Parts: sequence; C-alpha cells; structure tokens
Amino acid sequence: MPDLQIRLIDVPVLVSLMEMPVDDLVQGMETQNLRNSRPELHGGMERRFAIDLEGDFLEWMDEWRRDLGNGTLLDEIREAYNRKMIGAEEACRAISTLTEWASIGDWAAWEGRVLLYIEPHLDDSLEDAEELYRSHVWNTALERIGLMDQESYLESVSLDWMQRREALGETMDPAKDPLILPTMQAHQRAADGLSKIAHAVKRRKDIHALIGREWLEANRWGQGEWNLQRILINGWPED
Repeated sequence: MPDLQIRLIDVPVLVSLMEMPVDDLVQGMETQNLRNSRPELHGGMERRFAIDLEGDFLEWMDEWRRDLGNGTLLDEIREAYNRKMIGAEEACRAISTLTEWASIGDWAAWEGRVLLYIEPHLDDSLEDAEELYRSHVWNTALERIGLMDQESYLESVSLDWMQRREALGETMDPAKDPLILPTMQAHQRAADGLSKIAHAVKRRKDIHALIGREWLEANRWGQGEWNLQRILINGWPED
C-alpha cells in the first residue's frame, strides 16, 4: 500500500455526523439511510464504499456502545475518553471512519514519490519523509499547486522526475529501461489527483485535506488543529 494518504473532507458533513445522537447514527448506519448524507464524489477521484464504512462503524459500536450515553457522538466519545473508559486510538477510530464517510475523494502515493510532487513547490527541501506530515508543508504545497493550471503542473512533475534521473546517471531511453514509460504514466496519474485536490481546496473553503498514513493509528491522523486527537479533546478548529 502507498505510504501517504489524503482524504478530502467535506467539513460540514463530518461535523453534522459527529453531532448526531449516537442512537440515530447507529440506526442510520444499520438501515443504510445515511447513505444520501455522503457528499458527491469529486470528479475522477475514488473513495471507500459506503457498505464497508457502515460495517467498520457498526463493528466499533458493537465494542464500545455500552460505554457511551445518548448524547452526540463527539460529546459521548470525548466523555468516555476523559473518564479513561476508552483510549485515544480507539476513540479516534470512530472519528476516522466518519472522515472517510465525509470524503469527496481520496488520494495515495509512496512517500518518495510525494516528495517529487511537492518539494519543488516549497521554499526549502525536506530533510526526511516525516516532514511530509507537517501542516505548514501541505498548506504551502497545496496553495502553490492550486495556483497552477493542471497541464503546467503535470509537465513540471515530469520534467523534475527526468532531471532527477539524469542527475543520478539513469537512462531516459525506453529501449534500455522498459519501466520508464509506465513509471512516467504513474507519476502523471498521481500528479493529476494531487492537482485536483489542490484546486478543490483553493476553490472550496468547506473542505479540508486530511493527511496520514494507511497504517497509522487513528489518533495520529491529521496535522495541527485538524489532528483527530486534538479534535477529540478540543473540538472543531475555528477556521
């Protein structure tokens, strides 16, 4: 699986779900009546199926429902967390599932390739992959990519990739390396998805690019005020 993942979250949808009474949310997932609450999928992107997310959420509820009251989901899991009835990782797993529900599209790529897509648009080079999970890195990268038209951005990714290969003494002759064209096409597809995210974030103030790793604990997903554990403890970011 790719290392880095982005969920493009429809914030009002996520907030409305987290502020639903627990029983209403459970019933809506059980009866599939909440499916029309999912935001429209952003053109050309993908996301997890509703049936899988319903299963994940109800499985979580089977384990933790007895520790929750009848208030809103966010209030109840926060109370259970504060009373040490549930740990941060497990509490945030429910929030994480609902961020997937509220996603208008997901994107994923290997960390090494993500560096190729965003580093040329930053003021400084990144020292290591961990810096890919800093909020200021993505604030800058998405803002600048969002100012570029898609064709120009895709071309810049291809040129940068070729220059890096040549600097390493690698061939750009497809006859000598049959992986060149498939690799370039993969870069183009990934860059196209990231461009879509950047332009969506620029155009719509009601969405947020939530960033994490596929295998990362739920409470470590997101950066800054949009870290899921911070939301659990402090509530929704003001901006």
